[in-house]
Amino acid sequence: MSFSDTRSYLDIHTSDTMEMTNAIADYEVGAAVKVAIVLKGRVQAEFDGVPVDLDARDHPVGFIWSVSQPSKVRRYIHKGSEISKVMISAHLDWVVEKLKKSPSRYRGIVDFFQSGISVRTWQPSRRILALANQLIYPQTDEPLLRELYSESRGLEIFAEALGALQAEENTQKEPDPIDQYFKAQEIREFIIEHIPDDLSLTTLSLSLGMSVANLQRIFKNAYGTTIKDFIRETRLVAARDAMEKDGLTIGQAAWLAGYSSPANFATAFKRVFGMSPSDSRDR
Repeated sequence: MSFSDTRSYLDIHTSDTMEMTNAIADYEVGAAVKVAIVLKGRVQAEFDGVPVDLDARDHPVGFIWSVSQPSKVRRYIHKGSEISKVMISAHLDWVVEKLKKSPSRYRGIVDFFQSGISVRTWQPSRRILALANQLIYPQTDEPLLRELYSESRGLEIFAEALGALQAEENTQKEPDPIDQYFKAQEIREFIIEHIPDDLSLTTLSLSLGMSVANLQRIFKNAYGTTIKDFIRETRLVAARDAMEKDGLTIGQAAWLAGYSSPANFATAFKRVFGMSPSDSRDR
């Protein structure tokens, strides 16, 4: 296991370990773009409660995601798990600053990095897998050479991950309208099916395999409203129906709609339906 930080704003962490106990590790991370090469095993964690599952039990996999603001991380450790991985973090501001030098070319990537915790997978080349192994087991113990060795390989891995992300964004520049329509339907049906759950844009992104930026664009183009507004109004409709048909109290309906404050619920309810919850309940 090793940790190193470089002058090119990369933090590199490597490990080839057997987890010896069941445990939960809590720590904090700053805003960053993160690239992972998981050669073996499965890494499960949460960033501010959003699950991240880096699963390479079948074959080595690359992952890239961003943490757009300082976040609390909870890592789940499972006894007997063998984990072999390379984790590379770059300061988010540094990456975005570089990408914004060509805004039209990299707008999609910048949107992805700034939209919250959304993980993309990519298949590392054989060379990148070899570099990951070299980072885990470097060929020198001399401090200066090892630092240069780590930095050069970390930069090359980071570059391939960005290149894979850029290639994916390029394939999405001219979407098929019919495909976009069916994707919008898929998003809508998933939201309705899971409306009682704690839905977030990041959860939808992970569940549906789309970036947060694409989710928002596809849904807004199809339905003329944002995903957040649709979730809010769908929950309010469910709360209204429960009051009118099942006799729920206003407090119970507020909880069903996801509001901790009945007053805030009443304000949102009146804005959508033009009447107060009590008027609706008494109809």
